[in-house]
Amino acid sequence: PFLELKPHYFMSLEIIPAQKKHASASAELILDAMEELIYFYLGEENKPEALRFLTDQFLLEDSLYSYKHTQIPILRGKIVGVLIAYDSSKHQRLQQILKNYLEENYNFKDDLTPETEAGEFYVDTISINPSFRGQKIGSELLKHAEKLALKQKHSQIGLLVDLENPNAKRLYERIGYQVVKPISLGKHAYEHL
Repeated sequence: PFLELKPHYFMSLEIIPAQKKHASASAELILDAMEELIYFYLGEENKPEALRFLTDQFLLEDSLYSYKHTQIPILRGKIVGVLIAYDSSKHQRLQQILKNYLEENYNFKDDLTPETEAGEFYVDTISINPSFRGQKIGSELLKHAEKLALKQKHSQIGLLVDLENPNAKRLYERIGYQVVKPISLGKHAYEHL
C-alpha cells in the first residue's frame, strides 16, 4: 500500500503586497476572521453589506483594512489567505478614521477599543481560506510579518487572538507569543499577545 503524504504547500507559497484587484477575495477572508466584530460595526448581521463595507475599506489608503497594509499569500495561482499588519503608531489615527466612517454611514455610536501596544508591529488580521487550513500557511504568514517588522525596525509584534479560537492561540504560543492582557472588542473577548 502507498502512504498518502500531505505535500508541503508552503514551499511554493508566494506572499505578495496586496493590490486593489484583491479587494473582493480579501473582503471574504477578512470577514471570515472578524465576522462578529464587523457585524458589531455595522449594527446588523448582513453578509452582503459586510462584504461591501470591507471591500470599500480595503480600497482606501487610510484604513485599518487597506490594501496598503495587506499581504496576500498565493498558492498555485489562488489567493489562500490574507495578512494585515502595520506599525502600531498608525493604529489610533486609522481607528479614528474608521469610527468617523462608521458614525457617518452606519449610525455607529460605540467607542472603539485600542488594539495595539506602543512600539509594536501590529498583526491586525490573519485569515486562511478554510480549504487551505492546516497546511502551515498561517505560520508562514507570521514569519512574513516578522520579516516586515524587522524591516521597519520593530523588535516586538502584537496581535489579538479570539478566546473562541484555541487553535490559533496554540499556534501563537507554540512559536513564542505570550499573553499580555485580555481585551474586548465590540462584545467579544480576545487576548493581546
